[in-house]
Amino acid sequence: MNKGIETAVQRLLDWLYPERQIILRCRGKVTFVALGKKGQLGLSLLGLSLVSWLSYASVGIYLQQDVIASKDNHIARMVGDHDRLSADMHAVEKKYRKITANLESNQKLLGNVLRQRDSVDRIRKKLLHQLGQTKKQRDLALNKSEAQHARLAGLKANLRRTLDQSDNLQLNLNSVANRLTKTASDRDRIRQERKALAQQLDIMRNDIFGLRKARQGLSQNLQNSEQMVDRLTYERDKAISTNKVLNKHIASLEDRLELLHQSQRTLVENIHNRTDSKISELESLIKLTGLDLNRLLKRVDHKRLAVGGPLLATNDKNQSAGELTLLENRLTRWSALNALLERLPITPPVDAYYISSRYGKRRDPFTKRMAFHGGVDLGGVPRSRVFTTSPGIVTFVGWKGPYGRMVEVDHGLGLRTRYGHLRKILVKHRQRVTFRHKIGLMGSSGRSTGAHVHYEVLFDGKPVDPMKFLKAGKYVFKG
Repeated sequence: MNKGIETAVQRLLDWLYPERQIILRCRGKVTFVALGKKGQLGLSLLGLSLVSWLSYASVGIYLQQDVIASKDNHIARMVGDHDRLSADMHAVEKKYRKITANLESNQKLLGNVLRQRDSVDRIRKKLLHQLGQTKKQRDLALNKSEAQHARLAGLKANLRRTLDQSDNLQLNLNSVANRLTKTASDRDRIRQERKALAQQLDIMRNDIFGLRKARQGLSQNLQNSEQMVDRLTYERDKAISTNKVLNKHIASLEDRLELLHQSQRTLVENIHNRTDSKISELESLIKLTGLDLNRLLKRVDHKRLAVGGPLLATNDKNQSAGELTLLENRLTRWSALNALLERLPITPPVDAYYISSRYGKRRDPFTKRMAFHGGVDLGGVPRSRVFTTSPGIVTFVGWKGPYGRMVEVDHGLGLRTRYGHLRKILVKHRQRVTFRHKIGLMGSSGRSTGAHVHYEVLFDGKPVDPMKFLKAGKYVFKG
């Protein structure tokens, strides 16, 4: 049966592949190329292989297009997530600016209240001084009025004595007239005496007229004195009434100041509470990185921190000084923590990535032996943009052994980051870079098996786990 099958196959091959000749003509010469059965069979197998390879390549290209389309969708989703994270970050910044503006407005309000209190105290002192001057003038007027009354009483007594003397003179004149009518013999003598008495009478009348004028002057002086006393009494009553009104106004101002002190204490307490919560939150986030918080805070330049506030005065100076010192210390620590957080590299250097190798011990991809890996490998699409994770100064650019094309950035406070295996470098040495500054493109230069970024974080020259920083960054941008 095997021989029959072989015979059938042989016949089929003879029928399919008879001996063929290819005629070739070149420059008038004709040559013949004979194709035997084996040659035709080889060409057939070659053509079949070519057709199979083309079919396989077409199917592979079609499947690769599906993979590329799925990756494009994944990249689009990652870009959307990045936009949302950026929007959340802007919202956080806007909320922080709003809180800062509220604190500044409250500080200005407290400053205005304190200035108003100082002006009220000055007005009160001025009014009290004027009231004292008015009391002194009133006492002087009263003393002057008493002296005028005493002088008037003396003038009245003199006037009474003068009137008594005038009455006595009139009686004497009547007696003389009676004697003149009775004694005619003594008429001449009486006439002479009468002339003398008339002269004396004229003198007395002049004296009486002068006394009357003096009496009128005294009466006028008395009226003026009474009017002055009335005016001084009115001014005294008016000053007393004004003093009562001022006392009421001062009491109301003191009540308002007490309310302002109460609101001030409430505001300071609220600032304490909010500052404590923010400080606790920032300290927890920084501790997630695994760094020594107190060691970092000692390196922050406290002279450049934007801290301050109004002078909040209270009745108890010791308590006020203690509260102000405590509040200033808390605000200084909060500012230092914010300055520290701005320097920490807590964002990934690429937008879309997957972790191809973590920090720590791993199996080396080339030697297949266990080795220490000082960073984290973030795989992604070739030519993806690579960004700085914190502001700083570029301290190295170029080829660095197994790192390939590498960029190193110094962020201050003993923190540095490295970005290795780049395809292209876009920054220069000693260049100052900002947060998320484009520094290169993802590649596979150096000791690498594929497109990725080797990302390292160093503190005081020693590598630390970058994933702790990225974990802290997720909490920051969630808030």
